[in-house]
Amino acid sequence: MAEYQNRDITQGALFINNRKNSQSHPDFRGELTLSKALLKELVEKAKAGEEPKMSLSVWKKKSKAGNEFMSVAAQVYVDYKKQSSEEVPF
Repeated sequence: MAEYQNRDITQGALFINNRKNSQSHPDFRGELTLSKALLKELVEKAKAGEEPKMSLSVWKKKSKAGNEFMSVAAQVYVDYKKQSSEEVPF
């Protein structure tokens, strides 16, 4: 499978759901924009019979208006435990 070292940025944001009217409504709402390179890699995994799993990283931030939100970044999940014979890339 192809390795995409120079991926476009895959990012998004989560905001407090100000329209929450019941316990069943989500606490946060937001979006995640997948880069074409990441989407292509996920599709290749699915076609190969693998589960297209992603890792998410989240940071708490504050907008210029003072509203709190969470910034989200995503990448293809790598199980480093299964790759014990290879070096960890950090």
